[in-house]
Amino acid sequence: MKLVFIHDGPLFYDKEGNYYEFAYHELYERYSYLADEITFMIRTKPVEGKTFTLVPPQIKVISVPNFKSPKTILVNKPKAERIVEKCVRENDYFVLRTQSSIAQLAVKYIRKYNKPYIVESVGCSWDSYWNHGLLGKAVAPYMYYKTRSIIAHAEYVYYVTGKFLQKRYPTKGKTVSCSNVVINEPQAATLEKRLKKLDSFDAGKKLVLGTAAALDTRYKGQEYVIKAIKQLTDMGYNVEYRMAGGFNGAKHNYYLRDMARELGVADRVKFVGNLSADKMPGYYDSLDIYVQPSKQEGLPRAVIEAMSRGCPVIGTSIAGIPELIPKVCLFRKGSEDEVARAVERMMKVDLKRLAKRNFNKSKEFSREKLIKKREAFYDLFLAEYGK
Repeated sequence: MKLVFIHDGPLFYDKEGNYYEFAYHELYERYSYLADEITFMIRTKPVEGKTFTLVPPQIKVISVPNFKSPKTILVNKPKAERIVEKCVRENDYFVLRTQSSIAQLAVKYIRKYNKPYIVESVGCSWDSYWNHGLLGKAVAPYMYYKTRSIIAHAEYVYYVTGKFLQKRYPTKGKTVSCSNVVINEPQAATLEKRLKKLDSFDAGKKLVLGTAAALDTRYKGQEYVIKAIKQLTDMGYNVEYRMAGGFNGAKHNYYLRDMARELGVADRVKFVGNLSADKMPGYYDSLDIYVQPSKQEGLPRAVIEAMSRGCPVIGTSIAGIPELIPKVCLFRKGSEDEVARAVERMMKVDLKRLAKRNFNKSKEFSREKLIKKREAFYDLFLAEYGK
């Protein structure tokens, strides 16, 4: 059987025709449970250098042109329609990831040809578009309606949150609540290492904050942490902010670096680059507090990964983040004052107790537990549609 994963992406390709990704880890392994042949139907962009993760050669890629902007819709929309319809005709199963214009286009043809599909609800369309400039605000109501309609009529829906997305985008179909984030079982030695680090922690000597997210996706909110640095230094903290992440395309956008320079805190802001998966544990271990300042999320992978390292975490009170961390660790989105106050609150809590709590909570996302849950859901789908 042949399955197609549909999302806007992008994937990146080099001059040799190799594809790279940084947001679709383990999908080949996951979808191989459903079908023998896996295809990604997705937008693609050229990239220089091999800075991302190589897409497994077993995955076929169908590139769909960008038709989301006013400049491209008239020319590229008809091309995208032809590509999508042909793909739907020639394949058996489909996984549609929401917040995707390609997925919304594909639904029409999937229903036309009566093909079985699963919808993955991984984030809120309203939040995503509303926090993406004036054009985003203009289309947010429409995209919210479209996403809500698609999920409402889907027979199988995979939610990555426990409550948030289910409430905002309900369905009468069969569902599972199962994070897309899969981690290895956290090891006791990791927690012991964190507790030992906390024994010598002194925010007056050094306080290392960090965020792992794309650097040119403004709704990730790193700017509010940068803006909060002066407040925190005025409070007596010796702050350093380490940002892990790359740029979501070929054209780099240095607004965060420029902002740090303009605010006079460039010496306290470190860009550590787009780290490979094997280097991320060391990155989290280097932090005193992980910060997730996003304006829009589903269930953020980086928060769970940081928790699995016993790292204290603070984050905005949106989407699935309140399902992961305690109320005392939450702050209102879009405010540097809120970031500073949240950091200050952390200095008054028992960080060792919080580290233990986060470490234990992250075990809910261990590979073994989530695979069992996911495959039980897939078994329902295959029992109805398997051939």
